Amino acid sequence: MSTDLTVYRNESLDARMGYARTLASAGDLIPKGLWASPGGGVLPAPSAGKVLLVMETGAMLGIHPVAALSGINIIEGKPSISPALMSALVRDAGHTLRIVTAGTIEGGDFTATATLTRSDDSEFTYSSTWTPHRAMRADLCTYKKEGSIWKVSATSSRGGVKPWQAYTENMCKWRAVGEVCGEGAQDVIMGMHTPDEMGALVTDAGEMISTPHAEPEPTADWDALIRAVDDKVDLAALAQKIRGKDEQGKEVGPNEMTGDLRDLIMSHASTLTKDSREAAAPAAEPEPDENVVDAEIVPDDEPAAPAAPVEDEETELARYERETAEEYAAEMKVTGA
Repeated sequence: MSTDLTVYRNESLDARMGYARTLASAGDLIPKGLWASPGGGVLPAPSAGKVLLVMETGAMLGIHPVAALSGINIIEGKPSISPALMSALVRDAGHTLRIVTAGTIEGGDFTATATLTRSDDSEFTYSSTWTPHRAMRADLCTYKKEGSIWKVSATSSRGGVKPWQAYTENMCKWRAVGEVCGEGAQDVIMGMHTPDEMGALVTDAGEMISTPHAEPEPTADWDALIRAVDDKVDLAALAQKIRGKDEQGKEVGPNEMTGDLRDLIMSHASTLTKDSREAAAPAAEPEPDENVVDAEIVPDDEPAAPAAPVEDEETELARYERETAEEYAAEMKVTGA
């Protein structure tokens, strides 16, 4: 154990939390998996609490806090460990870990086998083999033969290529490593899994990109744009844009509307007085000219049809408020509130 780690462990909880806050202030240098949004319209930022949890997990594994930040991720409240760090810990403990691959994806016979032999039990070797066929059985991808070539397919609901299609060979290796370490070196990895095993999107090296079901990053600073609007009509148009729709209501992008943004829009709308679609005040009737003699009005042969009554057109903001109220009522009905 390094001297730096010993110093960290001997510090008080307040001192360790202060260290976590200092690291969290590094902003973009902190992995995105350790970010959080406090709510209330506040943009996401590194979470000192998550940073502290990662450092404490690293101390449990016997690694430096900064090394923990690069190799440990929090997924749905649970820490996960990258394949590289997992392999390093197992080998540092004196155990032998090996990875062997054979065959090809296109040929339909690719295999990735990881073996682990403990230093305290050299007569037994743990083994795990992963193949695209096994990944398909686990519902991680599809693996079919097209003509004479086998192909892996794994895409998101939006058509994006997932890691199991882009890095099939590596994904098989990391699954084999995670499984064999879980079987033969639980005392080293403390029951933790790799990010891919926990459903996160990862790189070809098994490092986490985003957590499961993570919402996409907003395409604009909607908070600032909402607050800058000074016209109810513009606010309604912006609400449509956040919803991913154009002026005609056609979907043109992802729906980024959240509860916080909806509340902000309704609150801001109540403060606005300008509405460029309000009908102009009717022109005042001209004063009668005393010098003009009243003339007899002769009706036309065909009297003009009476003008159809003009219905008040529902403004875009009113429609948005009505739809929002209907959605809220539906949510309350579903949840039983």
